[in-house]
Amino acid sequence: MHHPIDPKIDCVFKALLGAETNRALLIHFLNAILGPDLPAPITWVEILNPYNDK
Repeated sequence: MHHPIDPKIDCVFKALLGAETNRALLIHFLNAILGPDLPAPITWVEILNPYNDK
Protein backbone atom coordinates (compact mmCIF):
# COMPACT_ATOMS: atom_id res chain seq x y z
CA MET A 1 0.00 0.00 0.00
CA HIS A 2 1.35 3.44 -0.94
CA HIS A 3 0.98 6.16 1.68
CA PRO A 4 0.61 9.78 0.47
CA ILE A 5 3.20 11.06 2.97
CA ASP A 6 6.80 10.34 1.98
CA PRO A 7 8.86 9.32 5.06
CA LYS A 8 12.09 10.40 3.31
CA ILE A 9 11.12 14.07 3.64
CA ASP A 10 13.13 15.51 6.55
CA CYS A 11 10.21 16.95 8.54
CA VAL A 12 8.24 13.69 8.22
CA PHE A 13 11.31 11.65 9.17
CA LYS A 14 11.83 13.86 12.23
CA ALA A 15 8.15 13.59 13.21
CA LEU A 16 8.28 9.80 12.93
CA LEU A 17 11.60 9.10 14.62
CA GLY A 18 12.01 12.14 16.86
CA ALA A 19 8.89 11.81 18.98
CA GLU A 20 8.81 10.25 22.44
CA THR A 21 5.71 8.30 21.44
CA ASN A 22 7.67 6.61 18.64
CA ARG A 23 10.72 5.64 20.69
CA ALA A 24 10.26 1.94 19.86
CA LEU A 25 10.15 2.75 16.14
CA LEU A 26 13.44 4.68 16.44
CA ILE A 27 15.10 1.81 18.32
CA HIS A 28 13.91 -0.71 15.73
CA PHE A 29 15.10 1.54 12.89
CA LEU A 30 18.56 2.03 14.43
CA ASN A 31 18.97 -1.69 15.08
CA ALA A 32 17.94 -2.49 11.50
CA ILE A 33 20.39 0.00 10.02
CA LEU A 34 23.32 -0.42 12.44
CA GLY A 35 22.72 -4.03 13.50
CA PRO A 36 25.77 -5.71 11.95
CA ASP A 37 28.11 -3.04 13.36
CA LEU A 38 26.74 -3.09 16.92
CA PRO A 39 28.17 -5.34 19.66
CA ALA A 40 24.64 -5.62 21.15
CA PRO A 41 21.22 -4.38 20.02
CA ILE A 42 20.12 -0.91 21.10
CA THR A 43 17.48 -1.17 23.83
CA TRP A 44 17.05 2.46 24.91
CA VAL A 45 17.55 5.90 23.38
CA GLU A 46 17.32 9.40 24.78
CA ILE A 47 15.53 11.81 22.47
CA LEU A 48 16.88 15.31 22.95
CA ASN A 49 15.31 18.63 21.98
CA PRO A 50 16.59 19.41 18.46
CA TYR A 51 15.94 23.14 18.74
CA ASN A 52 18.57 25.66 19.79
CA ASP A 53 16.95 28.18 22.15
CA LYS A 54 18.61 31.55 21.80
